[in-house]
Amino acid sequence: MLRRSALLSLASLPFWRGPLSAAGRGKLIAFVLGIPLDHPVAASRMAALRRNLLERGWAEGRNLRFEFRVVTAEPGSLERAVTEAVALAPDLIVAGSSTETAAVLAATKTIPVLFTTASDPVGSGFVRSLERPDGNATGFSNNEPGIAGKWIELLKELAPSVGRIGVVFNPATAPAAGETYLEALRRHGAEVGVAIVGAPVSDAGRIDAVLGELARIPGTGLFFPPDSFTFRAAKAFIAGVTAHRMPAMYCYETFPLNGGLMSYTGGRTDTDEMVAGYVDLIFRGASIAELPVQFSRSFELVVNERVAASLGLTIPFSMRVRAARIVS
Repeated sequence: MLRRSALLSLASLPFWRGPLSAAGRGKLIAFVLGIPLDHPVAASRMAALRRNLLERGWAEGRNLRFEFRVVTAEPGSLERAVTEAVALAPDLIVAGSSTETAAVLAATKTIPVLFTTASDPVGSGFVRSLERPDGNATGFSNNEPGIAGKWIELLKELAPSVGRIGVVFNPATAPAAGETYLEALRRHGAEVGVAIVGAPVSDAGRIDAVLGELARIPGTGLFFPPDSFTFRAAKAFIAGVTAHRMPAMYCYETFPLNGGLMSYTGGRTDTDEMVAGYVDLIFRGASIAELPVQFSRSFELVVNERVAASLGLTIPFSMRVRAARIVS
């Protein structure tokens, strides 16, 4: 309720169509992203952002400019991207995942920073509290640790034989080095008799070895928490999981859409609209320190029926009616 009240008061700010700067080029947003702009997720979200900003009076090429810095797997890429983005002295930096957000906030304490998919923003040190960030950053989270119980519940519903879950992540790129998610999963796992095992992997060359070790014990399932490393290496992880025939829950729909079993995550449509709303508020004079962190209003379950069948699993009717999408 506090976050909603804050937004209502901020919404009373006078409407501003973003007049041109003295240079005639308008406001500048620098994006620091962990996936290429031609990736389907990035492309769809940028299209939605442009559309939603236009509805609020902000048009690229008229009173708005975009600069993009994309992080790759090359050594030093993140540092270079952040350094270049900060050097642009933009009016706002939009960071993709927790990895990019942490690097940007280490580089600037004055430029407003809006994170779009950061997970566990308090535990990661991005904000002091969800209701009042009190710094130069705020944003959105669609996979916070509080839904750990739901991830376990849905995986168990589809694969009842699972009694042990390996949590696969890269400590260097997962929020809070993966510890916040492990703690939440262990707490919920203990309540339903499911053992939770951390399975860190920091090198793509180690994917098969880590998954193979987990697969040695029957009844092992997998969970992939928010992590830019596993997201970028999705094809390699999906191939390894498929080879070792383990049921896996992911927190990004990209995985079941490309051969993974299932995902449960915050809906992107709501977040896309809220991101544009926050950009508008910031450009109209709202203090970013007073804009509360927002979470997805809805969650989406996606299940790949072909993968389920290959594992000898049948999607229950109750799951079918709840799923946002069944991939066949």
